[in-house]
Amino acid sequence: MNRPRGHEIKYGGFVVAAIGFVATRYTVLESIDATTTLGEFLLGQATFLALGLGLTVFGIGLSVSSYDESFVNTIATWSLLGTVSMVLVLGLTFVGIGDAAMVGTATQSVLVANVLIGGSIGGVLTGFRAALNSQNRRELSKQADRLTVLNRILRHEVLNKVNVIRGYADLGAEQTAAGTSSLQVIQRNADRIDDSITELRAIVGPVGERPVSTDVLSALRAAVDDVSADYPSATITLDVDAPDDVRALADAHVDTALRHLLDNAVVHAERDDPSVSVAVSTTPDSVEIAIEDEGPGIPDDVAAVLEERNLPEYDDPTNGFGLTLVRLLIVDKYGGGVDVETTGEGSVVGVELARPNTNSLAAASEYGVPPWILGVTAIAGVVAGVVMGLVSQELTGSLAIIGALYGVMNGGVGWILHLFHSLVFGVLFAVAVTRRNPWNVLRRPLAMTVVGTGYGLFLWFFASGFVMPLWLRAVGIPASVPSLSAPIFVSHAVWGMVFGSVFAVCVSRRR
Repeated sequence: MNRPRGHEIKYGGFVVAAIGFVATRYTVLESIDATTTLGEFLLGQATFLALGLGLTVFGIGLSVSSYDESFVNTIATWSLLGTVSMVLVLGLTFVGIGDAAMVGTATQSVLVANVLIGGSIGGVLTGFRAALNSQNRRELSKQADRLTVLNRILRHEVLNKVNVIRGYADLGAEQTAAGTSSLQVIQRNADRIDDSITELRAIVGPVGERPVSTDVLSALRAAVDDVSADYPSATITLDVDAPDDVRALADAHVDTALRHLLDNAVVHAERDDPSVSVAVSTTPDSVEIAIEDEGPGIPDDVAAVLEERNLPEYDDPTNGFGLTLVRLLIVDKYGGGVDVETTGEGSVVGVELARPNTNSLAAASEYGVPPWILGVTAIAGVVAGVVMGLVSQELTGSLAIIGALYGVMNGGVGWILHLFHSLVFGVLFAVAVTRRNPWNVLRRPLAMTVVGTGYGLFLWFFASGFVMPLWLRAVGIPASVPSLSAPIFVSHAVWGMVFGSVFAVCVSRRR
């Protein structure tokens, strides 16, 4: 099935994060001399260390963001290409120099580190632009599809009906050969024009219009009632294995799409008393609707319109435009999925729509953490990291021990790595809170500050108390386990309080 864009992790973001981390850990950090003064460090490798670690945080953010998977994968591909290109350039450069002894010098190590980080970031910037262009092209393609269908509906469903109306209007109230009055024919065609206008409203909306939380079960029941009224001999059964208030990401026109699917199932059953069964079920992330009929099955070219997003090149008015409208609504507009399966007893059309997270701070139509929330997280993470760093330095004397985790006992390195950790832990906090919003804390700044403080103390107990000393032992530095000192307790409490309060203030201003 063309599944809806769900809340799944985008693994391309981890590729970007891995490139940034590996390039930083095994090039930039390896090129830093532990005896380097703070001034030399700031003038030398500080910028590239910050850029490399920033790239890592950016990749983590991409993996949990609301960008779609193809967007993130494009960035990851270009980042990888940028890194590989710089590796090739460096290799050819050293081969051209012909002096292998120079490769191991400090100058060459710094050059390698800086060039690799530069290539990775250049690739990410190029990839981001390419992803935006690709996204714009897809949106233009969707708009073109809508205009194509608009043109066909106007031509076949409106203009033709207008011509019929004009012809019968000239006849007045005379009877047709079939015994139908001209006024009845006019009324029937006028009704069809009205239906067509309703369908046009469904597919032609404002540019960038997003799906919203919609009572899809009520829409489905309305569609069942309408089709049952149109075809009294048909039997449509509805089996709902879900709560009464089933909501999905759609809009007020979702009943139009469902009505077309039901109508198609009844009309093409090739029986006088067709039977159609409709089953509704839910998962934590989606609403699934299965419509099963007794017909011969949907032709492959028609199924392709639903599943593969391919509009036929030429018109075939005999097929109608119902399934094309379903594709434009369910897949293109709502970001859902449609699956067509032919069985020995008929066919099954499965519709899958994403469920909104009503507790989420993200817009109901967004999947993952929106970029603006990641931006707020970055601000809160940097501010909290700086304040915590100042408190920690005052209480413990230095942050160099953090640099020791990565092999460089240096105060400047420790500061940058400390801010890196602050951002990473901030992103993890944002993912958990914005998607679930426990106790509605995102709309209660004081509660958000309390939750942030609790999160900071959790990091003190788990990350600082156990993970860090075990890590130090692994790199050959003696450390007691657990390491739960009072100064570090205070600094982590300060971090959580500042992070939670800054996050809450930024969010409240955005709203």
